[in-house]
Amino acid sequence: MSNVKSKLSKLSAVCLLSTVLLQGCGSSNDNTSSANGSSDAAKTNNSAASADSANSTNNATADSSGNASSNASDNASEPAKLDHVDLTYYFVNSPQADIASVEAALNKLVEPKINATIHLKLVDWGAYDEKMKLVNASGEPYDLAFTATWTNNFYQNVANGAFAPIDDLIDKYAPDTKAGVPDMFWKTVKVKGKTYGVPNFQQATAGYGYLIQKTIADKYKLDWKSVKSLNDLTPFLETIKANEKSLIPFGYNQVQDPFLLATPMFGYEALGDTKTPGWLSLQDGSKVINQYETKAFSDYIHMMRDWYTKGYLRKDAATLKDNTADAKAGKDAIAMGQIDIDTPTFEAAGLKPGGRMSNFNKDVQSYDLQFVKPLLTTDKAAATITAISANSPNKERAMMFINLLNTDPEIYNTITWGVEGKHYKKVADNRIETIKDGGYQTLSPWEFGNMTQTLYFEGDPQGAEVNGVGTKLWADLNRNATPSSALGFVFDFTPVKTEKANCDAVIDELYYAIASGSVDPDKYLPQFIDRMKKAGADKIIAEKQKQLDEWRAANQ
Repeated sequence: MSNVKSKLSKLSAVCLLSTVLLQGCGSSNDNTSSANGSSDAAKTNNSAASADSANSTNNATADSSGNASSNASDNASEPAKLDHVDLTYYFVNSPQADIASVEAALNKLVEPKINATIHLKLVDWGAYDEKMKLVNASGEPYDLAFTATWTNNFYQNVANGAFAPIDDLIDKYAPDTKAGVPDMFWKTVKVKGKTYGVPNFQQATAGYGYLIQKTIADKYKLDWKSVKSLNDLTPFLETIKANEKSLIPFGYNQVQDPFLLATPMFGYEALGDTKTPGWLSLQDGSKVINQYETKAFSDYIHMMRDWYTKGYLRKDAATLKDNTADAKAGKDAIAMGQIDIDTPTFEAAGLKPGGRMSNFNKDVQSYDLQFVKPLLTTDKAAATITAISANSPNKERAMMFINLLNTDPEIYNTITWGVEGKHYKKVADNRIETIKDGGYQTLSPWEFGNMTQTLYFEGDPQGAEVNGVGTKLWADLNRNATPSSALGFVFDFTPVKTEKANCDAVIDELYYAIASGSVDPDKYLPQFIDRMKKAGADKIIAEKQKQLDEWRAANQ
């Protein structure tokens, strides 16, 4: 263990986690929002009614072009009948210099509707997990938090009693939010029959592939459409390493780790979060296995070791929690991607995509190719959720605010894009250009509510805004997604909380050193598996198998 720590210390670098180059939040940030109010999902009523008295609704409807627009009356929720409250909202993103302006603008919209002042508590990507562990353990009475399967772990927090059950609150204060999200998404936020979070309807159906800088692919005549697996990228990386000294051949960070991000790429789906032992084969969906003992994992880490030793990754890859600075500087030649709609599909629809890399740097366009077809799994449908703290003193008002985020386009776009003229400029009725140094550029429309409401930005294909065609592409994909055989199964961590905590500690210490190729897998993989078993991995897997069998029997 001391040897591993020594190697990690040599690899460590001070890094800040920010928006990651992973599209469609399956893991982290999907910044390919083709997002606008669709005529289906944006016809919502802002039922931000008062706790017991105000029953009027605010209508947010979609106009004939599919643009989300609010027809809400200012007094619809009769805020005078509500006592004023303060709501604390924790969420994750990169630091934003002018978040105060956004908070002020947001409250100008929210206070007249529900008589609440929102306090935005933005925590940097790299610090969010630990921060929320401390907040939840301390019993701090906050109100709302962003949670997911990949950060501020939703299922573990439910097992720990950190989040409030909210079925009655949804029915009373957010029926339109409920109606705007497909039923299959709601199944993923239920634990033991109770709902503990509101899923954000966004690009969740998970296809996977890669992104390559367009100039590089064209310059070296790389057959970028021929790739069928990660290993097929090896000759491309070799060419880039030999000829493009200023570029990083393969962009990698902990959130972008392909094995944990793209489980279907390896023939599996996660049950719960992707790190915890216990995956399910897509071919044989009956037996829960230890993913770290599979041939797929062994092949992956040996490939990564080869890439690392040849200099295709940054030397500090094992400890890198974010490479957004590299993406903004156009340094990553190739990156892993969670891709719902790729370049060929956009082009077939008559659109002109700049590619996902252009989300971070408009001068760096990319070809995006999906080579693993979309599949809706529980961990992806639950990849972006808003939950209410069990210790919130204002649960009713917190749900009213969630409803506004999901049904009021003006409120949603304020927290998503900021203040017009300061943080973005309008270039069309439903298209904007973000202002690079404006002080607020989260690039995370998937994070805050129903994404069909979002404005199009420079990362969206040209023409996507016409009649809402861009939103229709991804919204239809999600509504008609192929579900996994275990979609809706939610693993209850409660019986194995201790074992999970022990395994998490081993994973945090060893996994990324092995998975990034930074250490010899033949030496460290056996140690990793042995320590996981001693930490309780087999007990977790047995408990998952038991719960899965019971779930299948009840849902036949």
